[in-house]
Amino acid sequence: MPDATVMGRAAPALPNPTEAPPAEHRAPADPPMARRALFRFGALAAAWSSAKAMATPPQVPADVEPNSLLVRLVSRLTMGLTTEELALANSLGYQGYLEYHLNHTAIADTALDTMLADQVRFSTLPMTYEQMLQVAAGQVANECIEAAVFRNVFSKRQFFERMVEFWSDHFNIDIAGERTSRLKPIDDRDVIRPGALGNFRTLLDASAHSPAMLYYLNNDISVAGNPNENYARELLELHTMGADGGYSQQDVAEVARCFTGWTFWRDASGATAGTFRYNQVVHDTGQKVVLGHVIPARSAAAGIQDGLDVLNILLDHPSTANYVSKKLCSWLLGRSTPQATISAVAGVYAASAGDIKAMIREALSANNLAAAEMKFKRPWHLFIHCMRVVPTTITNTSQLRSRLITAGQPRFGWPTPDGYPDHVDYWVGNIMPRWNFGADLMNSNQPIGGISVNTTGYFAGLTTAPQVVGRVNDALEGGEMPQGERTLLENYLQPTPTSVTQQREVLGLAMSSPSFQWY
Repeated sequence: MPDATVMGRAAPALPNPTEAPPAEHRAPADPPMARRALFRFGALAAAWSSAKAMATPPQVPADVEPNSLLVRLVSRLTMGLTTEELALANSLGYQGYLEYHLNHTAIADTALDTMLADQVRFSTLPMTYEQMLQVAAGQVANECIEAAVFRNVFSKRQFFERMVEFWSDHFNIDIAGERTSRLKPIDDRDVIRPGALGNFRTLLDASAHSPAMLYYLNNDISVAGNPNENYARELLELHTMGADGGYSQQDVAEVARCFTGWTFWRDASGATAGTFRYNQVVHDTGQKVVLGHVIPARSAAAGIQDGLDVLNILLDHPSTANYVSKKLCSWLLGRSTPQATISAVAGVYAASAGDIKAMIREALSANNLAAAEMKFKRPWHLFIHCMRVVPTTITNTSQLRSRLITAGQPRFGWPTPDGYPDHVDYWVGNIMPRWNFGADLMNSNQPIGGISVNTTGYFAGLTTAPQVVGRVNDALEGGEMPQGERTLLENYLQPTPTSVTQQREVLGLAMSSPSFQWY
């Protein structure tokens, strides 16, 4: 993978989650509620602030018991467990709930559809690139990001959104920049979302024809005699075979030759602007050899077939089956997934010609999930889950987007082609933005701008601390919060467990607890 100095369009340095963010992106250092929480809830705050504690997943009792396994399945298939989703899983059973989410187009999403139909807030979502040129690039990018927030918080098609996130990382494109601010929203709409639960072959082909991808990885300037290797290298290393998949630098060079002329129509092209273009004039017509396969010399007019041949070679390669399956298993089950499980999923990939749903069914067998490790929520996942726990109204996402920058995961904001890391080692260091989010979300005096939560009736009829904490436990963790954390929360509620302020604060504190960071 090229570093920021190799790529034709320089990328900013990778964010370091252990470093303090720029002042303009920092969350308030010590909001009043956080001060009260630290003072009255010191034991939990200390546990949360400990990197060692954060790096150790909680022990979930009876992991192989049916109820616990359903909690885990709901947590893996959604952007955060809710009582509604857990009740649905209990009614459908393990396999029924999985199939329910795999059949995502059958899930009615009327409320979300109504939200996204708002032509004031989301006017650019259906636009062509030509139409987007009449709108500020920042508005196009912000509406795409805001739509992602709404979809992840409010959609009933939760697993579909999780897979959109997965493939957005796999085929990563940074949304920053005048042109990518318009091209990436189109890629999200026309490539990633249609293919997220479809077929990997179709998805790879769509990505290879995506103007956003071709521009981001410089293939739009790749011409005969001077091929640019960025897209070719990432196609092999990140999209298909993996870094250790068995290709050589010569293969990269030959693949780059095959894709010369794959570009897009520029801004002044009228209705075709921002769409794929094969420019035969700049295609390398000579013979190429890719992974031992001879791609014959062709006329310039027929030269687009060179790139299509490469895609077919890669799609049928066993390294692609293993690499894509390993990455999918890591997303669903964790990085310690046994090779036997990965190989079984790779076998399904080969037998089904890349059927993503079939691969997921194999990966998420009850036995595999029962044996899976706990996973650490990335900032996007954590913040979204907090907003799914309590009835939430979103009128503006600017402060949320700022907090995601502080936490290190602005949506579509990873600057290099490898996508956001999906392992605890990277994310565990940046504690305070995570710890503050839940507390600030539930702070009625200084809430997060543009976001409000409604706890009216949330604790109705509950008069004791164990009852209130029980409600929080069920809502946030499906009843599996460790006893030590429950005790600390109960102590925090004393002596007035019916205080609305303290009840809201307990919700915020639970969102900051060690166990809530994992799923």
